[in-house]
Amino acid sequence: MSLRQALESRLAARVLARRTFRPDEGLHLFSSARGGSTWLMSMLSQLPGVAPIWEPLHKTKGVGQVGWGDRPHESALGPQARGHLEAMISGRMHNAWTASRASAHQSLQAQQLLFKYVRGNALLPWFLEQHLKHKPLLLMRHPLDVVTSQVRAFGPRPMEVDPKVAFPGHVALHRAWPDLKHIDDDVERQLHFWALTDGQVWERYAAADDVVAVHYCDLVLQPRESLCGVLDAWGWRPFARDWDAEAFIQRVDPNISSDTDFKGDRLNNQQAQLAKNVARLTPARKAQLQSVLDMHGIGLYHMEDINPAPSTPGRTASSA
Repeated sequence: MSLRQALESRLAARVLARRTFRPDEGLHLFSSARGGSTWLMSMLSQLPGVAPIWEPLHKTKGVGQVGWGDRPHESALGPQARGHLEAMISGRMHNAWTASRASAHQSLQAQQLLFKYVRGNALLPWFLEQHLKHKPLLLMRHPLDVVTSQVRAFGPRPMEVDPKVAFPGHVALHRAWPDLKHIDDDVERQLHFWALTDGQVWERYAAADDVVAVHYCDLVLQPRESLCGVLDAWGWRPFARDWDAEAFIQRVDPNISSDTDFKGDRLNNQQAQLAKNVARLTPARKAQLQSVLDMHGIGLYHMEDINPAPSTPGRTASSA
């Protein structure tokens, strides 16, 4: 981040701190790290009157509480922690990190906040109890793409930690941790981790009526149609009355490159981009990784296809 960007982020945080927002009007985007959420956020934050809030649940840079761990879990939160979350979604907690994707002007004009979380999937049950006007948005990408990108971007997951301290509330992950430590294959180990955390949430809520499910493959191939689907599902209308939804969709640039694509591995050909990791798998490797998904009861995605299972709700007939 440049000096100018750092100063802009601090100014945006100060502007937001002086504003008042209704918690029930908030927009909430959930996904996995390296799942495409930054790209989707960049498009949705072009909505008039919307300011993005960047990863408020980051363990060290966000505005969560000490002790929540790297993946806050609803079952591990007491009354004080829940009150802290309520204050967060009310727009009362900001810093230069969470405001780093919003300009000072955008923050001043904002009527709604768009929160993005890649560490908050296990909090989705709590969010669904908050009587939000707009359903939480769950962006899902093929798990092979997710974990391959995670390993490439961040390296192997450190295993010499106490999982009960690092991931409080994730009981299934705690039980599996000793076995995960003995897996030498970085991608396979990360796939287990994903399945035990985000994957279980996706399986539970991908077909739920109270969330808006968006699949990354649809977003890549039909970005404007996907955005229309999100706005329709949200029933979203700006506070300004003279807004033309169709004109907005046509103005949105779906080819904006995510600023977290620091490996520069996004291909120009959309189909090639989607299929590149699955296409590289040998039959033996495909069977090996599929067995991980089967072990954890993940049926939403398969190693044979980049698309989610055909019966997955939330997809249009044209995108299946």
